[in-house]
Amino acid sequence: MANHIMIDFETLSTAPTCVILTVGAVRFDPRGVGVVERLDLRPTIDEQTEKFNRTISQDTLDWWGKQSPAAIDEAMGDRDRIPFRDCMEQLAKFCWNRQAVWSNGAGFDVVVAESAFRNLDINVPWPFWTIRDCRTIYELAKVSLKDDGYVTSHKAVEDAERQAIIVQRAYQKFIKAGFTHIK
Repeated sequence: MANHIMIDFETLSTAPTCVILTVGAVRFDPRGVGVVERLDLRPTIDEQTEKFNRTISQDTLDWWGKQSPAAIDEAMGDRDRIPFRDCMEQLAKFCWNRQAVWSNGAGFDVVVAESAFRNLDINVPWPFWTIRDCRTIYELAKVSLKDDGYVTSHKAVEDAERQAIIVQRAYQKFIKAGFTHIK
């Protein structure tokens, strides 16, 4: 059943309180193929620092300076920006009542999302026990985001979709090996 969510953020820091540049989320079935729904959001940037005291780090700005012009424009361009609250409310609705919420590392995207929800007094839309970490399953299944020559785009929704597809690939390996009980 397609009731799992993969989230990915592009940000201006690695702290939980970081400014969020873009939000990508996809709904998928880890036992299936592909995604069934995508969410691509671009919150306003200035209000995050001015109104909500979200942070920017020089190290992350330096890292962005080494990315492709297309990645920088995608993450930092002004087009299609919506208020920070609207963005996070849409993400909360998208994630509400799902079986699991995944991210590429349990210590970043989910933590940033929860920090932003708290900043805005929005209820975190998932119980803590539903959080899943991609990196663990990738290692166990011996799969990688870079399989088939894939290069991370730094477009949050594309990265979320790729992460979901690799989780599905890992599940298929486990199922083929006889682990049919995984949900």
